Amino acid sequence: MSLKTRLMTAAALGAAAFAAPAAAQEAERDAAVAVAVTDVITVTAQKREQSLAEVPIALTALGEEQLEALGIGQFDELSDFVPGLEIQEQSPNNPGFVIRGITSDSGGATDEARVAVFQDGVPITKSRGSYVELFDMERIEVAKGPQPTLFGRGALIGGINLIQNKPDLDAFAAEAWAGIGTYDRTEFGAMVNMPVSDTLALRFAMIDKAREGYVENALGGEDFNSVDLSAYRLSARFEPTAEFSLDIIANYQEDTPSGTSFKSGTIAPVPGGSLDPWEPAALNTFGGFEGGRDLGLEREVYGISVLADYAFSDALTLTSITGWRGFESLEIFDPDGFAAELLVVGEDAVGQQWSQELRLNFDNGGRVTGFVGGSVFIEDAKQRIPLATNEAVAQAFLAPVIAGGAGFTVAQIEGLLAMMSVPNAGGFDDPFNPLTISVPAFFGGQIVALRDFYLEETANFGETTAYDLFGDVTVAVSDRLDLTAGLRWTKEEKEASVYGWNAFGANRITFAPPLFLPATPNGTLLTSGTREFDDFTWRLAANYDVSEQVNLWASYARGRRPDVISFDTSEPDPFVTVPAEIVDSYEVGGFWTLDSTTLQASAFYSEYENFQTSRFEPNQATFITDNAGLATQYGVEAQLNHAFTDTVSLFASYAWNHAEFDETDDQGNVQEFAGNAFRLSPEHAFALGLQAEFDLAAGGTLAFLPTFSWQSEVFFDNDNDLTDAVQDEVQGDYGIVDFKVRYETGEGGIWAEAYVENLLDEDYIIDAGNTGDSFGIPTFIAGAPRMSGIRIGGRF
Repeated sequence: MSLKTRLMTAAALGAAAFAAPAAAQEAERDAAVAVAVTDVITVTAQKREQSLAEVPIALTALGEEQLEALGIGQFDELSDFVPGLEIQEQSPNNPGFVIRGITSDSGGATDEARVAVFQDGVPITKSRGSYVELFDMERIEVAKGPQPTLFGRGALIGGINLIQNKPDLDAFAAEAWAGIGTYDRTEFGAMVNMPVSDTLALRFAMIDKAREGYVENALGGEDFNSVDLSAYRLSARFEPTAEFSLDIIANYQEDTPSGTSFKSGTIAPVPGGSLDPWEPAALNTFGGFEGGRDLGLEREVYGISVLADYAFSDALTLTSITGWRGFESLEIFDPDGFAAELLVVGEDAVGQQWSQELRLNFDNGGRVTGFVGGSVFIEDAKQRIPLATNEAVAQAFLAPVIAGGAGFTVAQIEGLLAMMSVPNAGGFDDPFNPLTISVPAFFGGQIVALRDFYLEETANFGETTAYDLFGDVTVAVSDRLDLTAGLRWTKEEKEASVYGWNAFGANRITFAPPLFLPATPNGTLLTSGTREFDDFTWRLAANYDVSEQVNLWASYARGRRPDVISFDTSEPDPFVTVPAEIVDSYEVGGFWTLDSTTLQASAFYSEYENFQTSRFEPNQATFITDNAGLATQYGVEAQLNHAFTDTVSLFASYAWNHAEFDETDDQGNVQEFAGNAFRLSPEHAFALGLQAEFDLAAGGTLAFLPTFSWQSEVFFDNDNDLTDAVQDEVQGDYGIVDFKVRYETGEGGIWAEAYVENLLDEDYIIDAGNTGDSFGIPTFIAGAPRMSGIRIGGRF
């Protein structure tokens, strides 16, 4: 084998072994705080109005007043107040929803969610369109554990339902507020509720937020991790009779933040720069990539929901939930973590969906209540990933592999180049001053200039149609004991397509068409054909009223994450069906209500089969969905609210979640991740908070809200970073202190508040590893530092 051939072969193997997809992993701290009042909220998680104390599932509910008092305006703030829940915003396009250590964050067109997210019963679970601003909310309910009949698709381990405020027929109301803060934060929000007649009312709400990034851009330009969003909602309610109501809700949100601060932990951003994630980052795009767009996100999310209820009688009610939803997002990011032009990547995601649910509820006040129904869900999604590199920088990065594969060291190759009077021979492995000719070609007797811009692209498409039939019935066996059983049947029809191509033909390092991304023959679109899947899921529950103050419950439920069609070029059929992920979960819990205290607690044990995870496949230079086998988790969650007086309350919560992969699979074989902890899953988390409100002699009230949240260490990948020489892709335990003070006038119309987030300016990361880890240069993303601000508003 000639030196040229050996170098080209080594380069190809190196590119495959180290290449990475255009998606970043995510993580976030989990703080779990209970609500700050002892009143028991009314919820509808079981499709009927019930006291939270009566629901036989692990459910946290936050009402409008609680959301406002706690300052919850976005998903990652919600997770601070729900034990067992983590929600992380790496960017609005790339969130991670985690319940009990089970993560839902993939943006692939064919991927399925594990954590269901709904707006008024309409599924919005697709990752790139699921992260929405929380404003003008009536209530948020978070159900933990499998919810097959209550939430349906995507509720493998739980679901989040966002109940938005609807128009009020009874009275005109309006509210407006504005705020400023550090990092040039500006905020503005407004709401108007207007009855048009006795039967028709309209409601409009909006919010606008902007903030500069908190990681400085060392190359000039916009700092990283900024906020820039606008969201609007227009809704109408029509109630022509006491038996019929109709709600039409239109939502629109636009996000245009700056780029995400992927920071290399191995190579300084610029010569002499710091490796710390919180110090300036040097990230860029080049070569007119994607029309010359800057790093950052352009995303639009929009949808229309139609909710209708018709009461045939006092006992029978028909509910219809119709939803149309779409999103379009293009995110440009620099995943290598330093200034050299190694990679710039885009993710262009588009999705459209339509859903229809019909449900018949029965409740005649007797011993039997329940519902039956059916739904249709149709989705069409696309994810396009363009990737560009400067071939000279890519060759420098692959230099050790190229040289080693040919039987040489880098120094030996550079020595040979210098002996042959090649200019800048020492730049063979220097990404900041790289050699600009192809080393494999040179040793083959040719002088071939490397391109300063080489473009590849891959895209995947998914079409899904799902049909569901479901039913749930509760029987009051006695005045104290209720038994519940529910069953759901799901059928899915799926089709997946993929293509991969390069704009310039063969690259000049390996002299093969692809360098990093998987390619299809001549860029041809490959299609899986329609594949059908169906299965049953169910739940059983018992609820026992020990007394007026104590309610105990137990449940068994089976959850399912649907089958996924994954693209794997190493298989004869490149479209591989990854079997449905199944979880069997057993849980007991209780709700204790006293005059000044409420305590909510649950203990759970869950077993997973066909645990779906992402695996890096070096032969095709991408991540594919794979079957990681068996896993087990168990833990405890608790929330405590205690009112010392009418104006001073303590709230606290704790979550313990021991979640890891089994040592062996069902055939007795040692598993790839044997004994590893689930990613993004701290074993322990707790939080404390105090609400104190005082009447002022001059009129009005003054309220204080300090909170402290803490979590134990967390890994960012299921391999727990054990495959690397140094286990550094981990966030150790840490805590965050927040503080807010709020003044309201005596009439309650005008209010003002000041707040500090991360009061002690704790350093922490929200992600590690990412795309750069596949090159041996893991990147790290800093969490938000101390921020503060003031807001003022009024109700009319």
